[in-house]
Amino acid sequence: MADGGSDDTVLEGAGAYFLSVIEASQDCIRVISAAGHVEYMNARGKQLLEIEDFEGRNRDRYWPDMWPTESRPIVENALRAAMAGRAVSFQAFNPTVKGAPRWWDTTVSPIIVDGKVVRVLATSRDVTSARLAESHRQLLVNELNHRVKNTLATIQSITQQSLRNAGVDAGVRDALEGRLMAIAATHNVLTDQNWSAASLRQIVDGSVIPYRSNPGQLSVAGPDLKVSPKTAVVMALAFHELAINALKYGALSAPSGHVDVAWTVEADDHLHIEWRESGGPPVRPPERRGFGTRIIEAALPGELAGTVSLDYRAEGLRCAIDAPLSALDKADAFMPLG
Repeated sequence: MADGGSDDTVLEGAGAYFLSVIEASQDCIRVISAAGHVEYMNARGKQLLEIEDFEGRNRDRYWPDMWPTESRPIVENALRAAMAGRAVSFQAFNPTVKGAPRWWDTTVSPIIVDGKVVRVLATSRDVTSARLAESHRQLLVNELNHRVKNTLATIQSITQQSLRNAGVDAGVRDALEGRLMAIAATHNVLTDQNWSAASLRQIVDGSVIPYRSNPGQLSVAGPDLKVSPKTAVVMALAFHELAINALKYGALSAPSGHVDVAWTVEADDHLHIEWRESGGPPVRPPERRGFGTRIIEAALPGELAGTVSLDYRAEGLRCAIDAPLSALDKADAFMPLG
């Protein structure tokens, strides 16, 4: 098969069936020489790229040169990989000859004869509609995130003013505002991750750091674990309540106090989290169960399908959380609604 010949010459020996399959394809299919020049393009490819004079202006062109500057490096890398015997795929922008914007999902495969790569087959599918739809979806998500963030800020402001004007006790106001802040902080983390997941470390840091008096009061250790949105919010509220309790009665109420949060994953995919306080005033069990205790002892184990135990040791509170690892990334329908 000689380079630079007609379509029939390029596909000589391929067979009528193979040629008919290529010509019937709705994708743009090219045969590229070992030197990287386009030898053949099917009729559908010419139509998609709005090429009216393939023979005169496009045959034998260096394939990467048929892409815009910003896409050329990824095309050249794919071509080199195929010439080395590897099939690769990529998505890149390439407008038609007449300037219509197009995005292409392209697979580049080696054509091997007698153990040697003699040509490359490049198949491109027009994914412009999908890219535009995804871009529009992301625009809507960003707008929703912005609106929800503003809504949370408005709720915090309204709550603060309403409770203050109603003469509600400052402790009650602070508790409610703190819980709203914990939700808002988790929302910000999830927004940064496009509402896919939040890291456990980010959840702990966001819940505790606002209440420590110096960096030395908190240590966090454990593997990087991702938490699904709904579970992340419940965990953030639980750690917030632990932090508030430590600020009022425990380790964070004393300059020398310290909180250690650590988690491990056991061999059976079992997650164990420990909250340990030390260096604070002597700890006593609470006389009544408040909202925070119910979040920790009821809502959290219910969300994690696990167990939570609180140990009010005199030297410092201990909280142990045990759950299946799968509980962190379970699918949920949680949406960032204000």
